[in-house]
Amino acid sequence: MPNKNDNTRIITPEKPFPITTPMQLRFNDIDMLGHVNNTSYFELFDLGKNEYFKAVRHGQVDWTRPPLMIVNINIDFIAQTHFDEPVAVRTQTTHIGNKSITMLQQLVNTDTLEVKAQCQSVLVHFNVETGVPCTITEAWRNDIQTFENQPIK
Repeated sequence: MPNKNDNTRIITPEKPFPITTPMQLRFNDIDMLGHVNNTSYFELFDLGKNEYFKAVRHGQVDWTRPPLMIVNINIDFIAQTHFDEPVAVRTQTTHIGNKSITMLQQLVNTDTLEVKAQCQSVLVHFNVETGVPCTITEAWRNDIQTFENQPIK
C-alpha cells in the first residue's frame, strides 16, 4: 500500500518542525461535501502562526501593533480533511531575509501523520507608524533562530 505522504507536492523540511499546534475543527469549517472548506485552512494556518510567534517571543507579541504582515500566502491542498479527524498545524521558519521571513506549515492528521495541506507564507517586518516594511530587528532574528535551534539563512 503506498504511503499517503509520498505525494511529490509535499515539501520535506530540512529540519524538524519546532512547534505543532492541535486544531479543533468547528462545524462551520465543514462544507456541504463533509470536508473542511478551502477558506477555513487560512484560519487554521493563522492560528498556527499565532502560537509559533507566541512561543518564539515568550508570549510578548503585541497584536494591536503587529510586527509582521503577510504579503504572500500559498496553500497546497493535498488530501481532504474531514470533521472528525484529529489535526494539528506544524510550523517553522525556513528563511530570514533583511525585511521578510518565509514560513512553512503543514496541516496533518495526528493519528496517521498524513499531510492534508501545506502553506508557504512570506511575512514582512512592518513599521505600524510609517506603514512601510522595515529591517527585521536582531531581537526577532535571534528569537526565531533560538526557537528553531539553528541559524536560518
